[in-house]
Amino acid sequence: MTAFSDLQNALSPDVLVGLTDDDFDGIADSNVIQAAIDAATRLVRSQTGLSGDLPSSLQDVVITFAVERLYERRREALPGPWRDRANRAREFIVNWNDGDAVRYSPATDERIAIREILNNL
Repeated sequence: MTAFSDLQNALSPDVLVGLTDDDFDGIADSNVIQAAIDAATRLVRSQTGLSGDLPSSLQDVVITFAVERLYERRREALPGPWRDRANRAREFIVNWNDGDAVRYSPATDERIAIREILNNL
């Protein structure tokens, strides 16, 4: 399960407050953060067909989609690095479904493909 703190660590405090402070008290609203994590988790589950706790290899994908969701709800453009990361996350989901990826981080674009591992045995 993606931790609340993982999303908090993904964004600077100022950005997080700007995206989630619905009551304008200067503090990030935990319910908004959790809703973004929940929505991103549902999205990943629906795209992969998985249920229950997601594998750790998909946690970074969940965080990426949660950040994207926070920007969408404010109707703000996703910054370039996050947009690129979201595109890589979508690509990873396709590879996951094809059985090509076993570990991936959209943040670093690190990948290890099942076929690559098998070819090196």
